[in-house]
Amino acid sequence: MTDNNHERARRLIDRRWVEGLPKDEEQWLDDHLSECSDCERWASRTDTALRTLIRLPVAMPSGLAAATSLRVRHEAERRQEERIRNIGLVVGCALSWILGVASAPLVWKICAWVGAEFDLPRAVWIAGFAAWWLVPGSIAALLILWQRQRLESEGELGGLGRR
Repeated sequence: MTDNNHERARRLIDRRWVEGLPKDEEQWLDDHLSECSDCERWASRTDTALRTLIRLPVAMPSGLAAATSLRVRHEAERRQEERIRNIGLVVGCALSWILGVASAPLVWKICAWVGAEFDLPRAVWIAGFAAWWLVPGSIAALLILWQRQRLESEGELGGLGRR
């Protein structure tokens, strides 16, 4: 037997306890343990040690379960509120785009009229039309970023862990 087989057997013995093994590795390990007394002894000692650890009582501080339950409940509520806020944001964005596209021909005519009325260069009133598209979205994005920053600084975002 090579040392690599013994190392592999020991890794598989440990993995079997933690995550289980695929059938082919389980079969290889069983075959190896039936032939190798050193690795069989290792597996037996590992099994005994882990079974002993499993049986050890662990004292839990009083109130830990209740505090954890409360924290999980608050996190679930926070995430639900965030989902509701995100749904509102999506609906608002969709409505904004629909109204923007629907009103674009009218705004184009108004910008062209203002340009003709005040004898503005074409590039200027077209820039006004572009601003009609960009400014509201930019303001909305800044408001969203400001709100998120405010919530993070107040500790309302983040909960159990920051993303």
